[in-house]
Amino acid sequence: MEIIGHRGFKRQYPENTMLSFKKAAEYPIDGIECDVHFSSDSVPFIIHDPTVDRTTYKSGNVNTFSAKELIHLRADKEYDRRYPDAVIPSLEELCTWIAATNLTLHLELKQQVHVKAGVFADGCLAVLRKHGLVERTVISTFYHSYIAEVKRRQPTISTALLTKTPFRRGGKYAEKVQADGIHIRHGVQSSMYYRPWMKQGLTVRAYNCKTKADFSRCRRSGLTGVITDDPALMTSLLKL
Repeated sequence: MEIIGHRGFKRQYPENTMLSFKKAAEYPIDGIECDVHFSSDSVPFIIHDPTVDRTTYKSGNVNTFSAKELIHLRADKEYDRRYPDAVIPSLEELCTWIAATNLTLHLELKQQVHVKAGVFADGCLAVLRKHGLVERTVISTFYHSYIAEVKRRQPTISTALLTKTPFRRGGKYAEKVQADGIHIRHGVQSSMYYRPWMKQGLTVRAYNCKTKADFSRCRRSGLTGVITDDPALMTSLLKL
């Protein structure tokens, strides 16, 4: 079962920063998950929220900052300024590092209201192609119409639809939106769908896997992978 670091090592380090990604990679994980937004000048940056307010010392929508303004914006606000080197990276910076590892990249496309979906897909794919990461990347999103835009431009890339709740006809819906897999919020109800979806040929990964009990339920189900805030704990449980 794959272990994917959710926004890096989110439990202990500022999320979606190179510090967090590198700390996660100190454990035997299989991949890194992160989120991407466009700057005002259409450069992809790694940040979860549509605003910079929660994680940085600035305020405003990500799409109102230029790349020059966003680059290396300090992002340890939730950690009482303990990590001065924890800054917002560009997708370019992340991919430069990922390319030198054996990790897969799980890239979540966030909703963009100031550019068309195709423009957003083009910008992200260009960086992945530059670093030879198309075959090592899974594109995921809650905005399922984005998946078709990605597949139209890069048919070989792996994709996954994101959902917080399970639904019965996962295979048919995934085929409709051109998703190769499903990434779902882990829970007791959700776990009942893992095996049926995988029998339909889908890759299935669960996020919000936090405890030993969560891990055990996921492993028993034969899940493809878990996306976790605590890669240290989850990789240690693999040994048991």
